[in-house]
Amino acid sequence: MLPRRNLDPYATIEVADPLEGLRIRLTIWLLPLGAVAALAAWGLSVLAGKLSLPDQLLLLPMALGFLLLEVYLWRNPHGIRLVWQVALGMIAVYQIFSLYYEAAYKLHQRDGITPAALWFPMVYLMAFNLLSRKQALRFSLTYLALGLLAGAIGLVSSPSLNVSSANTALQFTLSNIAYLSLLYLFAYLRRHYAQMHQMAHTDALTSLTNRRAMQIKLDNELDRARRYNRPFAVLLADLDHFKRVNDTYGHPVGDQVLREASGRLLQHLRESDSLARWGGEEFLILAPETDLQQAHRLAQRLLEAIREAPMSGVHVTLSLGVACYRQGDTIAALLSRADEAMYRAKAAGRNRVVLEEQLEDVIIPAHTTPDTQ
Repeated sequence: MLPRRNLDPYATIEVADPLEGLRIRLTIWLLPLGAVAALAAWGLSVLAGKLSLPDQLLLLPMALGFLLLEVYLWRNPHGIRLVWQVALGMIAVYQIFSLYYEAAYKLHQRDGITPAALWFPMVYLMAFNLLSRKQALRFSLTYLALGLLAGAIGLVSSPSLNVSSANTALQFTLSNIAYLSLLYLFAYLRRHYAQMHQMAHTDALTSLTNRRAMQIKLDNELDRARRYNRPFAVLLADLDHFKRVNDTYGHPVGDQVLREASGRLLQHLRESDSLARWGGEEFLILAPETDLQQAHRLAQRLLEAIREAPMSGVHVTLSLGVACYRQGDTIAALLSRADEAMYRAKAAGRNRVVLEEQLEDVIIPAHTTPDTQ
């Protein structure tokens, strides 16, 4: 039996990050690019005769570190988060050291800060795009605190502290606090939007894909089938006599049966298949790269999965209708055939599978009344 759920199914919802794959691909390219940038900055500074102490000590090790992280990532693709953390740590060390050097040796000589210090807030942006929201906030706060501490120590040890230097340090501090606050607000809103999107596309009772989200998947699969001439199947499944379950045992038991049925169906689907609560006690399965015979075997497995043991003490069976994509099909036509096949399965005695090719061979009423479903 599945565990009882929270009364609010969205209270602690965790949303998969849609940018995860993109970040991995970008990291593979950004690491060598960062190494080249560090080497270029070192070389150009040497040619110009303006190699600062932070550049002298850190640019070459940082370039080597990026290349080593690239090798590690190719060998351990699942270590992407560790790679992000180490890379951000190296950049942060360089920025903090540069900030100290700027405050201690350069700030009193100019009106404003060096271009290198202007990149200090970029680390926040990288953190909030590469790490989780909480990790990014912790990292950024630590980074800002260490940076301000390094800058303060630099100012104290500076040969002279004038009003212009103090004003520059104050503006730098306040602007970085503003950058970090706005980035955190953006990250919070992004997470809230992702949760709302998840709620709009998820069935609250079963946590399955809902009808709206499945319609999008069906449209995408239809486009793919038309473009590449690939097969796919839809299976429409309905729990038999479900009204009796609600009337006899009550709606809480009926809800639990729906949740358990969802779990059993999911266990017998491939990773590429999609399961949605289509409405009431109906479920829709989208099976890409599946012809009618393969879909028939899948339907039989689902039939057995539901009837093999009682759910919440109630013995429940399933009626399934199966249809496959045909050239020139629309989603409406495909679903209509699956729906007709499912109702034929019910009219033929329930607890069975009917394929679309059997529709012309079975002469029985197409639909049953709601009370007998």
